[in-house]
Amino acid sequence: MARGDQWVAAKGSRRSYSGRNSTMLARRLLVVVLVLILILGLGSIIQLVRGVPSPSYAASLAASSKIPGTPPSVAWPAHAEAAAEILGVGLLGQHGDLHETEIASVTKMTTALLTLKAHPISLGESGPSLTMTPQDYQIYVNDKNANDSVGAIREGEVLSEEQLLELLLIPSADNIASVLAKWDAGSVSRFVAEMNSYAQSLGLHHTHYGDPSGVTPSTLSIPRDQLKIEALFMSNPVLANIAAMPQATLPVAGTVYNVNYALGHDNIVGAKTGSILTGSFAMATQIKVGQSNLYGLGTILDVGGVEPLINALHDGEAMAKSLQTIPRELTVLHKGQVVGYLDVPGANPDPVVATESVTEIGWPGLTESFTPTIDKSVYGLPAGAKVGTATLTVGEQLKIVPLKVANAVVHPSIVWRLTHF
Repeated sequence: MARGDQWVAAKGSRRSYSGRNSTMLARRLLVVVLVLILILGLGSIIQLVRGVPSPSYAASLAASSKIPGTPPSVAWPAHAEAAAEILGVGLLGQHGDLHETEIASVTKMTTALLTLKAHPISLGESGPSLTMTPQDYQIYVNDKNANDSVGAIREGEVLSEEQLLELLLIPSADNIASVLAKWDAGSVSRFVAEMNSYAQSLGLHHTHYGDPSGVTPSTLSIPRDQLKIEALFMSNPVLANIAAMPQATLPVAGTVYNVNYALGHDNIVGAKTGSILTGSFAMATQIKVGQSNLYGLGTILDVGGVEPLINALHDGEAMAKSLQTIPRELTVLHKGQVVGYLDVPGANPDPVVATESVTEIGWPGLTESFTPTIDKSVYGLPAGAKVGTATLTVGEQLKIVPLKVANAVVHPSIVWRLTHF
């Protein structure tokens, strides 16, 4: 009996141990399942509450391109250096063996600009009056005896700033350049220093002024540099008005005539001539394109021949005529045109379109650029809502265009947010 009792007790003991193992295993599995559920739950909560990525933007227009077509042809001079542009639109190009050369009285554009910079007047104003001194009169006598271009004055004569600018620019009076230089800077040398500082500030690194009238051989430049000066000159209403005057009447000088004999030909309205041993012409012609009135500018330097100034003027007329046909209105962006796509998480790409058409002035070969800026917060926008802007440039022209989404920008779905880590 004792043996039997021991065997039954041992057998029962083994059964109790096995049951306990099963219970413990079940409990462990339950803990693992609960932990997994907790992890999945916490992960789902994190996925749902964390921020979703913003839609990315992919442009469908090139950031920079050129207007297609055959580039225009400018009537460049056969034997001279030149550069041309449509003011406010863009550079048309430059031509010739570009080297620093004497620019003669084209210099006076800078003299006039610095005068108005120090003593600004508006169109229709006469400005301050100056009384001609004995020194001013002696400069006139000396320049006249040297066969320079002069404007007659006398000691004690009173001339307004406007009248002095007329004498400077219309008959191209060298002596008046000295009068204005002394008035502005106190001396001609200090004024010349101002001229060179001004040129450097504009980035005209191939320009050096030796005097305010351009008579010295040390006054040198290239067409592209003087084209920048001419653009500033013709952008000033006072100077543009004087440059277009065929004549003016002064107290002592009487009626003086514009040295620019090309005025009125091919809509030429300025800007300044120059001639010593060679001819120079800063030419400005008016061009009407649609509702816009533009200036076509050309600078021609180092024209030779028996009559260099006349040759330069003829070259300027040919250039002016060719510029008349170049600029035209071009639609560079159409209303509703797709400019890119928003890649919205969990949805098809959403087209971004222009809200308006853009028509600018240009020509084939002119550079245009398109720079979009998309708003940071776009989720929840309804279809047709503004989503950003684009900066569109055509040459030097700039336009800001609003952009809109074609479809509503919807937040990613719960399924997408739970399945994308």
